[in-house]
Formats: sequence, C-alpha cells, structure tokens
Amino acid sequence: MKNVGSILKYYRMKNNLTQGELSEGICSISHLSKIESNRYVPHAETVDALFKRMNVVWAKEVQTYETLKEKLNAFILHSVYYDLKSMEILYKELSDNEEFLQSTDLVNRYELYKLRYYLFKQEIPRATQQVIILKKMMSTFNDYEKGISKVIFFMHDIFSQNFEKAEERLEQIEENRERIPQMFEGELYYQKAYLLHTKAQYGRSSYFAELAVDHYQKDCNYIRLLHAQLLLAINYTNRDLILQAEGLFKTVLRNSKMMELDELYQGALYNYSELQNRMGLHKSAYNLLMELKQLIEPRTDYYTSILIHLLHTAAVEEMDFEVLLQELEAIVGRKNDAYLTTQLNYFRAMKISQQELFDYCEEIAFPFYEEYGYIGEARSIAWKLANHYRSIGKLDAAKKYSLYYYEKGDEK
Repeated sequence: MKNVGSILKYYRMKNNLTQGELSEGICSISHLSKIESNRYVPHAETVDALFKRMNVVWAKEVQTYETLKEKLNAFILHSVYYDLKSMEILYKELSDNEEFLQSTDLVNRYELYKLRYYLFKQEIPRATQQVIILKKMMSTFNDYEKGISKVIFFMHDIFSQNFEKAEERLEQIEENRERIPQMFEGELYYQKAYLLHTKAQYGRSSYFAELAVDHYQKDCNYIRLLHAQLLLAINYTNRDLILQAEGLFKTVLRNSKMMELDELYQGALYNYSELQNRMGLHKSAYNLLMELKQLIEPRTDYYTSILIHLLHTAAVEEMDFEVLLQELEAIVGRKNDAYLTTQLNYFRAMKISQQELFDYCEEIAFPFYEEYGYIGEARSIAWKLANHYRSIGKLDAAKKYSLYYYEKGDEK
C-alpha cells in the first residue's frame, strides 16, 4: 500500500503526538519526517513499531485500505453505469471513512468521483465547492486522473449551464484526446451532443448522440443508453425526422417506465408531446402533457414549463384554456419574472383578436426573446410573423422573419 507515511501521520495527529514523542527509541525525528512525507519507504519493523506505539495494528489497516479500495472501485463503476441508488449507499460508507481515505493514495479518485456523484444528484452548489477543492489538488494528479478531471469538469460546466466555459474546455479536451480514459468516451460524446443541442445545432448534436448510443449499447450501459436515445429523439424531432424520433420515444418511454426511472420517463413524455404537436396530433400531445402535469410537483419551474406547453397546445387545438391561463396568472402573481409575464400576455392577446396577437408578437414578444437569448421562443414567433406577413402580401417583412428563423436554426 502506498502513502504509508500519510496514514502514519493521520494516526499521530489523531493521537495528539509530536514527531519526537512517536519516534523516540524507534527512529530519528528526521527519519520519521521523511516517512510521513512519503519520501522514504520504511522497513516493516519500523512501521510495526510506530503503529504499535499508537495501539494501531498495521495489518488491520492494510485490510481496511483494501476494503475501501474495493468500495471505491464499485462506486466508480456505479457512476459510469448511472446506478444512483448503489452510489448513494457506497457514498455513505466512503464518507464515513473520509479521513482515512484522505490519508491514502485513493484520495484523488475519491474526490473526483464525489464531484461526479454531486452532479448526478444535481447538487450544483456542492459540486461547485468540490471543483474548488479538486483544483487545489491538481498538482498531485497522475495522467489518468488528469484525463478524468477534464471530462468531469466539462460535465460541471454543462450542469451549471456555463456553456461558454464548457466550449472552451471541450476545445482543450479535443486537443489532447488520447489522454481521455476509454470508459469516458460515451460520456464525452453525450455531453458534447447536449452542448451542441443547447446551441440549436441539431444535426451535429445528432451525430455525437448517435456515437454515444453506439458506445453505450456496446458497453451494455442501459441507463445511460436511454439518456442518449432520448437526446437523439429530441434532435430528430427538431430535424423533422418523424419516424426515427417516434420509434426512439416509444423505446425510451417503455424502458424508463419498466426500470422505474421516473425523471427520464417524465422527460420523454414532455418531449414526445413536442413531436406529437409537430405531427399535428395536438390532442394526443395535450393528453401526454396532462399525464406529466400530474406527476410533477407544483410550484417548480418544470411544472410551470409544462403549463406553458399545455397552453400552446390547447391554443393550437382551439381548446378552452381559461383554467390553465388562470393557473399561469397565479404563478406570475407570485413571481417577478419577465419571461413568464411575456408568455402570459401572449395568451391574453390571443383571446382578444388575431391582430392583437400579431401586434404583441412583433412589438413585445419577439424583441424580448431575441434580446434575452430565448432562441426557441423567438424562432417560433418569427415563423408565425413570417407566415402572417406572407399571407397579407408584405413580403419584405415575411423575409425578415423567415431569415431569422433559418439563421438561428440548425447551423450544420
């Protein structure tokens, strides 16, 4: 076992002993200092004598180390296969022995996979604090650990929605691609696909999502495979590849429900409703969203997003959406949120007249979405305005909004 000196120092400090008190009659203080700093590997007799003075059985410590090493390896494996329940159990066992782990050569990987665990748990503040800790430890990382850290830091940027930083880090990763561990290939493909998706580059995102799907299939990583399939289905939807998207959505819905992956099932419901709307099956989309609405905790941002999606779907189907509108009004009343207010006023204008709606879209909604980077919403409004102006013969105005729609779409 490496880092014998670190473990020795750990127990010395725990027992409130000075180096002189511990080394007396066994070795010199300078010799002990070299051992504790791991600059010298001591003889077994010296190790036994030093630990015996502190009533510590060295053979037992070796066994503890091997047990924790096994648990850490299992923790890492569960993180790769996205088994959060097993990770939670092992995280508790490892954290109960954190002081010991931090005195061994297991510390770097333990701290790295703690970050990955916090990200999967969506505990972003703890993850951000963990990044700070890891950056201070970087000088002690070997090449393998440096490769791991690059991908996990990249994941942190994406989970934190710091997409500009994520792009910079991705460029650095790709410059040294050979240093990324093979077990992270699928994760890197998936995260890159997600990053491209946020930029509405659905074609390129599809390419890397397909690579992630292929990797996870070969690796029999079934939970992560469902995540990659869902992202690919969303990209296919945005590219109007209807049959491919529908097949994937049905697969993800069936398997996520069977495996009791609630969040994944809910995400598939939401995005499958988008596809149904694109297919003109608005009633079916509405029913999917109503099912989803019953599964989500009220007063959450996700619930509000579903409510807005329901309103748009009901409006297209020319259904009565007054009850839904009142629910959105109550949410806007509780929150001082410009985006939600813009959405609310959009639906209010819709209930007045078509001309009122188009005036509101052009004067308020489109400028707001464009200025604050709501590309999806801005494109949707631009498409409505382009069609409106085309229908009344104002081709210059129609061209203006059509250009925005296409320029802000899939770049490649």
